[in-house]
Amino acid sequence: MNQQPHPASWQSHSFRAMGSQIVLWLDSQNVAQAASAFAQAEALFANNEQVLSRFRSDSELTQLNARSGQWVTVSSLMWREVNRAVDMARQTNGRFDPTLLNALAQAGYDQSFERIGSGRNGRWLASETLIGRWAEIELDETLQAVRLPAGVQLDLGGIAKGDTAQQALSLLQPVGPCLVDAGGDLVAGAAPVGYPGWPVALSRPGADDTAEADALATFWLAEGALATSGIDYRRWVQAGVVAHHLIDPCTGQPANTDALTATVLARDAATAEAWATATLISGADAGIDSLLDVDLAGLVVGRDGRILATLRMDHLLQGQLSPLA
Repeated sequence: MNQQPHPASWQSHSFRAMGSQIVLWLDSQNVAQAASAFAQAEALFANNEQVLSRFRSDSELTQLNARSGQWVTVSSLMWREVNRAVDMARQTNGRFDPTLLNALAQAGYDQSFERIGSGRNGRWLASETLIGRWAEIELDETLQAVRLPAGVQLDLGGIAKGDTAQQALSLLQPVGPCLVDAGGDLVAGAAPVGYPGWPVALSRPGADDTAEADALATFWLAEGALATSGIDYRRWVQAGVVAHHLIDPCTGQPANTDALTATVLARDAATAEAWATATLISGADAGIDSLLDVDLAGLVVGRDGRILATLRMDHLLQGQLSPLA
C-alpha cells in the first residue's frame, strides 16, 4: 500500500507467510477488536501455508503430488484451491496452468526463492507429457477427492496466496474497512471512512516497493483485488541461462515474453492472480488484447519500456502514469 501519511484509525499488522511480507490494514478505532482479527488472519495464513505449500515435505499438497495417478480424498481447503486453480486454467485457456511444478523444478525453482543461489547446474528437461495437463485433473465432488494425471504435480502458488488473502479479508471485514497486502498483491474491502478507496501504488519494475518515488501509478482500491506478475524480481541462473519462475505452458520453460510485468484488477484475488500470470506469458500486446476480451482492468509494462493499459484501468489511474525513464 502507498506509504503516505494516513489517519490514526488505520491500524496495521505485519508478518511473513507464504514467502512474502503480509500487511493487514483496518480502519477502526477499536484496538482490541482489530488485534483479535489480526491474530485470526495471521493464524489463517500459517494454517493455509502448512496445507498448500509445495516447499513443505509434510504439507497436504506434497502428499497429494506424491500420489498422482491415484484418487485422494482431500481437505475442504485443498478441494477449494484445486477447484479454483482448474477453473482459472479453463478461463485463461491454459495460459495459467497449475500443473507446471515439474517444469518449475527443472528450471531450478525447487526450493523457496530466498534459498535459490546463482550458477546452478542443470539442463532443461521439461517433458511435454508432464505439462499442460490441467484438463485431465479429475474431481469427485461426492467423495471430495482429486486424481492428478500420473507423474503430474500441482503448484498452487499465487492462487493459494491470493485466495488466502481473500479469506483473511473476510475475517477482518466485520471489524471495519480493510485491506490485505500479500507481498504486493492486494485485496481490499470497503473504502476507509472519508476516502474513495485505499491508496495503493504500483511500483516500477525492479524498484523497491517501499520507495514512494518509484511509484509507476497510483490507485484508489476498494472492493477488489489487484495482482502483479513479473519477471523483474524472481530470477536466477540455471545451466548458464537466466531463468525466472513464470513457465510457458506450451514449452515447459521460462516464458520468452516481451512483457516485464502485468497487473490485473478483478473482483477476487484468484482471478487477478491467474490473469496477471496469463497476461504476462501472452506478451504485452496479446496480453492486453486478452484482458479486453474478458473486460478486465489491466496494465502491462514491456521490456522496451512501453506501458499498455486497458480503458478500465485508465479510469482508475490518478493523474498520469510516470515515465519509465
